[in-house]
Amino acid sequence: MKFKLYATVVSSLVFTLLLTNCSTTPVTGRKQMNLVSESEVVRMSMASFEQMKAQLAISYDPEYNEMMQRVGHKISQEVFWDVPLAEWEFVIFDAPQVNAFAMPGGKVGIYTGLFQIVKTEDELASVLAHEIAHVSARHTHERISQAMIAEAGNTTLGVVGLMSVGSLATSGIMSIYNVGATGAVAAWDRKKESEADEIGMIYMARAGYNPEAAITVMERMVQLDGGSSDPWYSTHPSSSERLDAMHGVLEEAVEEYEKAKEFQF
Repeated sequence: MKFKLYATVVSSLVFTLLLTNCSTTPVTGRKQMNLVSESEVVRMSMASFEQMKAQLAISYDPEYNEMMQRVGHKISQEVFWDVPLAEWEFVIFDAPQVNAFAMPGGKVGIYTGLFQIVKTEDELASVLAHEIAHVSARHTHERISQAMIAEAGNTTLGVVGLMSVGSLATSGIMSIYNVGATGAVAAWDRKKESEADEIGMIYMARAGYNPEAAITVMERMVQLDGGSSDPWYSTHPSSSERLDAMHGVLEEAVEEYEKAKEFQF
């Protein structure tokens, strides 16, 4: 009887938290659960990024870095209101992965292997905008919040499970981004990848980059998909699936791009 009462109390608390701790993703307007402290998640993300910079070789290729900084600045300016407290930092890691990532707090990394498929600023913008969309949509917060709910349901002290934000933020960041000696590879489910594709195409268009470049990049990803052992393919949905969905967003993104061109001098 006591256990039943306890379970009812915990369920009520969880339900209340879900109702009172919601946020809305930009562009898509989706309601999402967010039980974690922004400052805690940012703190752990920054620590993980500093760890990566200490462990991995950083590329100082002038052409790559000039393009990265230029495009990164324009995209970050566009998303200011969605990520107002970010301290943006764009780093190129000298490694063969065809990959990129962005962490809460504005820490963005790409690998030199990505330049196998990214040839222009518009194409780089599509990648950076997609990764930054994961940050503005608070996908990290959402994943950690889901883990907190799961932990609360699995422990005899469910309420304590909900309150252990620090440890969950730490383990959450490490697992979501698979931070290790070889770098980081963010592991997102299909829904979050699709949402980041949609948000990212709008972001890049508003920043003055042609969203059709996102289609071009994804077409190249489709060509690279078959039988690859690269970590990208184990954590991301099929590139062909994403390409199909991106075509559905293209018309709206092109309209945003045309508007942005009117204000360019």
